[in-house]
Amino acid sequence: MRMVMERIIVKVDWCGKNYASYISDPRINGLVISTGRTFEDLRKETEEGLQFHLEGCINDGDPISEDIKNGNYELVYEKRVSAILHEAQQFTTLAALSRATGIRHAQLSHYANAVSKPRPEQCARIIEGLHTIGRELQNVKFV
Repeated sequence: MRMVMERIIVKVDWCGKNYASYISDPRINGLVISTGRTFEDLRKETEEGLQFHLEGCINDGDPISEDIKNGNYELVYEKRVSAILHEAQQFTTLAALSRATGIRHAQLSHYANAVSKPRPEQCARIIEGLHTIGRELQNVKFV
């Protein structure tokens, strides 16, 4: 019989020069904040930071979910728009994304730099724009 794992949500943003994440979950009795130059660095720091936090809570006798205390959890990373746009710039430009979405380049830049937060409709347009660019690249053929 397969055991169902607890899911711990990790919110991820891009903060100018680093990824930043936080976990705010009542089951862990606190808050865990991490940063990393790359997403892989961030994942490592987040995992180590959570372990350190949980060990401290256990040693102090703080209440923690039994499943989480026993390591029966998985971290689920939810990237915010700033992190998604930062990653996307490895493959495309904000100018190309602006053309694909109809969102002004300056506005995309504000989202990428976490100067402003897009409404859910804008988030959906950004994701669809990235998918459109991906489909267009998949259709490139040599003749």
